[in-house]
Amino acid sequence: MKRIFSTILFFFYLLFTGIPLCYAQKVWKDPLAEGFPVIEGRLNDHTDYSRMPFNLKDSVRKVVWDLSQQSAGLSFSFTTNSSKIQVEYLVIKPIQLAHMPATGASGVDLYVLDQAQQWKWIRGNFSFGDTIRYDFSWDQESAKEGKFTLFLPLYNQVKQLRIGIDSNSTFEFLPRPSQNPIVIYGTSIAQGACASRPGMAWTNILQRVLNQPIVNLGFSGNGMLEKEIIHFIGNEKASLFVLDCLPNLVSSKGLSDQEISGRILYAVQYLRQKHPKTPILLTAHAGYSDGEVDPLRKGMYLHINKLLEKEFNSLLSEGMEKIFLLEKEEIGLTEADFVDGTHPTDAGMLKYAQAYVQKILEINSSD
Repeated sequence: MKRIFSTILFFFYLLFTGIPLCYAQKVWKDPLAEGFPVIEGRLNDHTDYSRMPFNLKDSVRKVVWDLSQQSAGLSFSFTTNSSKIQVEYLVIKPIQLAHMPATGASGVDLYVLDQAQQWKWIRGNFSFGDTIRYDFSWDQESAKEGKFTLFLPLYNQVKQLRIGIDSNSTFEFLPRPSQNPIVIYGTSIAQGACASRPGMAWTNILQRVLNQPIVNLGFSGNGMLEKEIIHFIGNEKASLFVLDCLPNLVSSKGLSDQEISGRILYAVQYLRQKHPKTPILLTAHAGYSDGEVDPLRKGMYLHINKLLEKEFNSLLSEGMEKIFLLEKEEIGLTEADFVDGTHPTDAGMLKYAQAYVQKILEINSSD
């Protein structure tokens, strides 16, 4: 009788406090607590949500290290028979940026691979506070036996993430893919500025379209083709190395043409020495949306692209093989594809991804 009375009291507590009954017996899952690597999108496995291992902390500039703690491009996958999950996590930076919404800078994004092998986006109800919370739900039949992937924030450092499921649901984290990834070293645009949500970052679009692991080493304002990062990625295996750093090598950064050319040559030659058969893709500056009304800004990206083209042709003339160039015109951004004249909107991100997909297919077909 006492147990029945306690159960009745607990029922009324849930009813009057507004806590849904489905949350009363929730089981929480922690991706970092698994006995195998779960987090995708990085070259090494760590016990946090950073993109570079701790042993690099004293080797790279502090600002690069700090940016590497942000979870851009990181994700994890799982299977479940549930029709809903809850994601809760903490971040340590401001939730939103002046030119980028909270959903992009600090939000998460959930996709499911359906029975037709197509990735489908799942809408989440979110709340941002000291703890960020997303509630995802979907039609169970349409996602039956599907693989789910959760993309993590683009511009924030994640702490203490957990996933809540009902106690009667099955749930299993999937191990990180073993195939060699596409490694992308770039700038804020590669990191994800200014996508409205993580799934719209061009690197994450690329991951879904190609169904291939992607490592995002985009460092906002600091993709400088530095030797320390080149050595880091050069010591790992990849299916393709992408060097997309020109937006951070323009004249406003104070580097001479000689220094820029030297960094381009060193990066390619080092990676080729370490990986004789791995393709290397060099990416041109995609331009600024105000270039036609600001000759100074237009001159910056035209000049840096000419430098890149010169060094690319020089490497080809010396017999360097398996190097490729993605040109500004192939990316094809227009003035409608930018947030602030520099960083792409979701439409611009999609154009970036489409250009990369086309180029990567060309690279693969050249083998």
